[in-house]
Amino acid sequence: MTSTHPAGKLPGMINNVHNVIPDVAEAVRGGNGTVYAHKLLDLFPGSAIKSVGLVRLEAGATIGAHSHDGDEDFYFCLSGTGIVVDNGVEHPFTPGTFQITRSGETQAIRNTGETELVFLGALVATVEVKDS
Repeated sequence: MTSTHPAGKLPGMINNVHNVIPDVAEAVRGGNGTVYAHKLLDLFPGSAIKSVGLVRLEAGATIGAHSHDGDEDFYFCLSGTGIVVDNGVEHPFTPGTFQITRSGETQAIRNTGETELVFLGALVATVEVKDS
């Protein structure tokens, strides 16, 4: 069966990263090198989820320091070796590592390995929790 949906977007909530043409960007957030973003979900109406995607950084590539306001961003490392900077503090970023940046906080990431650094990233709107 061949998909006839644009850019690999399938109806409902099923998508395969191999069907998604990546966005390609240089010098993301003031960083350097090439970053590939395979957007699996983007701005789903009525959901706090703003986007979910597989991100690939070429060897030596970085995403520069940036803050979030009104949303939260998380990275989950799938393969490769890097450093994630969480509020100015560097931490190893290797397979299995999870990092989250809350509203008002900062993050950056750099690939320190010789192969691609691959991670799952998601951007979610900050939700106000009301006391019961």
